[in-house]
Amino acid sequence: MNPPNVLIIAALASSLLLVFQLKQRLFPIVAAVASGVEAVLAFHILKFSLKGINLGLVLGGVLAVVGALIWAKASGKTHVTAATIIALVGAIQVFTALV
Repeated sequence: MNPPNVLIIAALASSLLLVFQLKQRLFPIVAAVASGVEAVLAFHILKFSLKGINLGLVLGGVLAVVGALIWAKASGKTHVTAATIIALVGAIQVFTALV
């Protein structure tokens, strides 16, 4: 398993943890959907693309923003750690897509 796939799995696991543990679930659900789409694309279960749009950049941006929003509202250690993982994975993906 290569490092980008490990990051995608970490973001998916963290977002699912937040979906099941937080009372406000809107942002964790958005993170779970974005990381789930990335996982499906990364493991070649489903293949699709949009002409002129870099999906890695869009999904990474969604993860970075949503992770930062969850991080700002989180209070417990587990929730802060999971939100940090989501935000950092998104930031790494955005940086990779831009470079």
